[in-house]
Amino acid sequence: MDESKSVTANSASIDPRLSGQVTSSLRVLNYLPAICMVGLFVSGVGVVGHFFASEEAREHWPQPRTVDYVVKGHEALAIEEIFKDVFPIRDFSTGLLNAISLVVFDETRKGLVKGADGWFFSDEEFSWNRKSAAMVEKHIGFVQDAVADLEAAGVEPIILLIPEKADIYRDKLGSIRPPASRATFYDEIRTRLTALGVQVPDLRTTFLEARKGTDVFLKADTHWTVAGAGVGAREVASSLAADTGLAREPYTLSVEPEAPHSGDLLKFANLSIFSGLVALPQETIAPVSAKKAEADLDDLLADGEAGPQLAVVGSSYSANATWSFEAQLKAATGVEVINFAEEGKGPFKPMETFLAEKLPSMQGLKYVVWEMPLRYFDEVKY
Repeated sequence: MDESKSVTANSASIDPRLSGQVTSSLRVLNYLPAICMVGLFVSGVGVVGHFFASEEAREHWPQPRTVDYVVKGHEALAIEEIFKDVFPIRDFSTGLLNAISLVVFDETRKGLVKGADGWFFSDEEFSWNRKSAAMVEKHIGFVQDAVADLEAAGVEPIILLIPEKADIYRDKLGSIRPPASRATFYDEIRTRLTALGVQVPDLRTTFLEARKGTDVFLKADTHWTVAGAGVGAREVASSLAADTGLAREPYTLSVEPEAPHSGDLLKFANLSIFSGLVALPQETIAPVSAKKAEADLDDLLADGEAGPQLAVVGSSYSANATWSFEAQLKAATGVEVINFAEEGKGPFKPMETFLAEKLPSMQGLKYVVWEMPLRYFDEVKY
């Protein structure tokens, strides 16, 4: 049989039902581009509708805007930012990408540095750019002016310079290495602050010794532990030990119930719904509170007239009661403490506010403990 007859015979042997299914499938494929276009259109309408219905967009529309504002593109940028924030699958896609980076490649997204043994660090402690040196000078200048203002008011500052977590736990950085400029950063800044005639306890040396027995920083948080805050409080107490003119009373510390704590560094992981699938450090914190012996009415009236002798100004290291710095400072010094530290503003802005708004009305104040984490000295935003 020749070849043409063989092909004809094979074609004739195909099941007509199968041939019909193939033809039907081919017809569906012909409509596939149109189906995809309709699907994309419907999805687009849904996304746009979600954008206009969002709370962020509803809050944006009533705001006044000028023609110049619109022409220069500021309005378009504002709308773009809102759209990105409320995009329906933004959290899902971002969480998936971050989970893959962390689990598969052992890498983290911007803002977070993954070390060894479950330790995480802020990338602020690894940065040094062309603006860093200028920011250090700016902040040293601010400290110099602030110290002069305090001393002019008869108040002695004690600067509690908190070392960087990545410096104290260099052995937990794994393969990550900080810039060479950070190796001596603490000693350089402390030397310059001491040159201003201010007491600056060497907290770095004390932390390196203390960490042999307890963690002084949290694994997944930028802040110190309760124990680390206690080390800082005792350093301040040593600086005040020789002053016999301070009104002192004994304080007792009470341990509060232990509670789980999610470190502030974990927010940079941004795993969304995938957080349960990735092993992250789980920590607990037991804050402490300070209570002094009950004073009689005469003592209370005397305290009210004299005013506090010791104040704290600084960042969230002092402001947040979770770390219990204020309570442990009271217990370590035996002195009543008034706290002007603020969360989320670094160490410099709270001092600026204190000098302008609080210091003029303070009566009897002798010391200000200025708590300042080292990592803020080269920060552009502070």
